[in-house]
Amino acid sequence: MAVITYWSNSKKQTGQTMSLAAVATSMAIEHNYKMLIISTKYDDNTLELCFGGTEKNRKLLKKLIQNPTTSVDTGIEGLAKMANSSRMTPETIQNYSRVIYKNRLEILYGYKAEKDRPNEEEYLKIKNRYKDIIQNANKFYDMVFVDLNSGLEDDIVREILKMSDVIVVNVEQKIDMINDFNELKNSEELLSKNNIILNIGRFDHFSKYSVKNISRYLGIKKDISVIPYNTLYFEAASEEDVADLFLKIRKVDETDRNANFVKEVKQAVEKIVYKLQELQMRM
Repeated sequence: MAVITYWSNSKKQTGQTMSLAAVATSMAIEHNYKMLIISTKYDDNTLELCFGGTEKNRKLLKKLIQNPTTSVDTGIEGLAKMANSSRMTPETIQNYSRVIYKNRLEILYGYKAEKDRPNEEEYLKIKNRYKDIIQNANKFYDMVFVDLNSGLEDDIVREILKMSDVIVVNVEQKIDMINDFNELKNSEELLSKNNIILNIGRFDHFSKYSVKNISRYLGIKKDISVIPYNTLYFEAASEEDVADLFLKIRKVDETDRNANFVKEVKQAVEKIVYKLQELQMRM
């Protein structure tokens, strides 16, 4: 059982959530793991656009109304309230998540802002419970993927990074962000360990900042993954169709225009699996 956290030090768009969604989906198809994705972000609908959620929420609400002894709070809000009242158990988390692939992949969407409630205040209450939720999820699921807020100023962010088995640091394919990662790895204790993987989202193979050049520049031999920009994937990620897309393209011919994307995502999956095995052997 392991916590894999996707994080970035930058407020810029690094493709973090899109990279996580691609890797978790591919891993669910290629490996027999029971996995959960958790978003800690405030009012970010990226994962919902990838996988959908509206219909699931309607069905869950209907079920809860039929059972008046159960709270009608859904998703992360319901779990946070259970945590506050010490009623949350590892097993109950699945009751608040959306199933993507049965017995393989589920998702717990982040806090959604609403017009008729004090959003920031409510979010902060939930935010303080993310560590408890992740710890409980890690007892029930084989792997917990966390889509974490950026930066290091927040104590909760630092606590989640500290408890993570693998930290996937996301950067753009730009020299300033690559330099920023290098400085952090040399100065920040949380990021100087052996559980770090550098990920470059929306990767362009024609850029001079190739994996080979970045590897040589940073002195990193193997802990770099890339998720190339792919038209089909980014369209599916705006149409709630990511789960179906990966089933369709998982075995494309090597001459297919999507073959490189599939290959790189699978390699990113294997880097995480190998990193976990490597860390386990060191214990």
